Parts: sequence; structure tokens; C-alpha cells
Amino acid sequence: MIRLLRIARIPVFTSAILLTGWAGYAVSLYLTTASHFGVRKFSVSGLKHMDENQLLAKAGFEAGTNVFRVNLRAIRERVEQLPWVRHAMVERVFPDQIIIKVIEREPIGLARIQGEIYQLDIDGKILDPDPARSWAGGWAGGSDFPILDGLRLGDFKANLTKVVLYRKILQDIGQNALSEVHINDAEEISVVSASDPLLVNLGATDFRNRWIKYLQLKPRIQQRYPLAVRVDLRFKNQVILRMKDEDGGENIVWDGKKNTL
Repeated sequence: MIRLLRIARIPVFTSAILLTGWAGYAVSLYLTTASHFGVRKFSVSGLKHMDENQLLAKAGFEAGTNVFRVNLRAIRERVEQLPWVRHAMVERVFPDQIIIKVIEREPIGLARIQGEIYQLDIDGKILDPDPARSWAGGWAGGSDFPILDGLRLGDFKANLTKVVLYRKILQDIGQNALSEVHINDAEEISVVSASDPLLVNLGATDFRNRWIKYLQLKPRIQQRYPLAVRVDLRFKNQVILRMKDEDGGENIVWDGKKNTL
């Protein structure tokens, strides 16, 4: 008897499963085809440097697309390909809206590469020209970053290392004190003051103390060596100058013993 009851229940369970499956299919079909769920509204937030139309064109979807058929991940990945986008988040808001939230890259400096001036961000990303600003002897909007020399297009790893050093030198010396920062492949830093054209070689360490030494010696250098074009402070207890139009050689004009400066 018990066995017969169990056998009798099988068609009931089967029918229930079929009905559930059919109901799920019907709901899914309705949600993905009903005009009520066609995307009619787009919302973009977080833009300061980019144009909204540029972002929506890159997102690559059209009004009227069913909100359930929108591939949020694909949109996010396409939007994050834009040079000025650091992160993006894409959301559905029922019944008919897509929201894109953007975190843009923020310029933290300027770089000169092959004679062109670019903005760069904390990740070492070389940024396209900012449509909200223009270059005319300085970036509009009050930016007064020193120009970084030494980056290469496409060399992301080396560029990131140099950007870290660039930020370090600005922190140690002060952004407003400098007009240029040069970083070579040995990661040695030379700087040009905002107030005079001398190239000051600070080496690879102890930037602040070497800069303070330069400021202390600067009046005497300018007075006694007006043709100097470079000051080398890499060596302990030495100051080495290179003169303008000098064919070769360098002059040690100060050391711990002679103190001739």
C-alpha cells in the first residue's frame, strides 16, 4: 500500500516541477521582452574631465534595449578602457534605467615626452589632453606642477617607478619650489628651481638635505660662478660645477677640506 502511494505521488511531483519550470520561463520571457523594461534613462556621475557623450558612446548600448539584457560587466570593461577612467560601476534601476558611476583619474603631475606635454596620474598613466583645460605656458585651472622628464610612452613599469620618485621629490622639496624634475634610468634625480635655471643633481637619496645644501650655497655660486649651468651634489662633502659652454671637465669648487667656494 505504501509503495502504491509513493508511485502515485510521482506524477504529482513531476507536474509540480513542470509547472514551476513553465512559470519561471514565462516570467523570464515577460521580463526580457516586455516594452515596459526597455531602457529609457541613462545616468552618468563622477565626470569632471570627460564628456558624457564620449562615455556613452564607449559604453556601446542603445535606448530601448531590455534592461535585463544589458551586459553590465561588458559595459564596465568598455568604459574602463577610456584613458581618463580609473574605475567604473554599472547598475540597473528598474524598470527602465542604467546608471554608470565613474571614478576618474586625477592628474598629479606633468610629463614631457618626445617634446609633448602630458598629464599623468598616481598610477603612472599617461593621460590624453584634458578637454576641460589647455596648455599655453601652463595648464589652465591653476595647475603648477613641475614638468617631469624621463618617462617613455608604453614603458608602464619604469614610468610608475619614476612617478613614485617624482612624488617623493615634490614632497621633500615642495611642488612650488621646482619647475622641472629629471629622472634618468639609474633613478637619479636632477631638478631645476622655479627661481633660477641651474640644473641641480641630487642623486638617488637624501634629496631634502642636498637641496638645503644647495640653497645655502646658491648665493655664492651665483656671485662667483655666473656661467655655471649645473651643480652636482651627489658626492659627500663636494660640490661640482659645470660651466656654460665648457668643452670638458668639471670643477670641484667646494669640498670638506679646501672649502674654496
